[in-house]
Amino acid sequence: MELRATSLWMSGIEPEAEELTILLQRAITGDISAFEQIVLRHERRVLTLAWRLLGSMEDAQDAAQEVFLRAFRFLHRFDSRRRFEPWLIRMTVNVCRDIGRKKQQYPTVAFDFERLRAGGDPHSELSSEEQRQSLYAALAELPEKEKSAVVLRDIEGFSTAEVAEILGSSEATVRSQISTARIKIRKAIQRLKRGRK
Repeated sequence: MELRATSLWMSGIEPEAEELTILLQRAITGDISAFEQIVLRHERRVLTLAWRLLGSMEDAQDAAQEVFLRAFRFLHRFDSRRRFEPWLIRMTVNVCRDIGRKKQQYPTVAFDFERLRAGGDPHSELSSEEQRQSLYAALAELPEKEKSAVVLRDIEGFSTAEVAEILGSSEATVRSQISTARIKIRKAIQRLKRGRK
């Protein structure tokens, strides 16, 4: 066992990445249990991103289901020399765009009482939740491409290069979209705050 860990460390391959590669190879050959393991590893990330892009948990669940159906259907097209997560994230963004186009508008985010934690100062919790709700309301007003870029970069934590790869765009375009989106978000949040007073 120690020899295997050492040889993995020496080769630069992380055990998790190697395990995912094996699962992907098995899933491509039709192993349903391997694909289920892939889903379990990535479902939270896909669902969270879909929720952030669509603003509705119901729509996000529909999107996540569609993402994994498409992933299963098109897994044979996945280039195993590349990382799996950006491929899956790109698919998630595309599915969310499709759902958004069908609805012709992004719904606003409803107040999520589950996010309020028990204990502590309820006013600070409420303030924090109001800020989060204001952010998502502002995100809902953004054009699709700007919203995707800013969510992937600022909320999901991808690098600008990764966002460009996921969106099939240049880094300069992504930087521009993010900059424009941040300005629009600030203005929308200020407008929302004035509306509450």
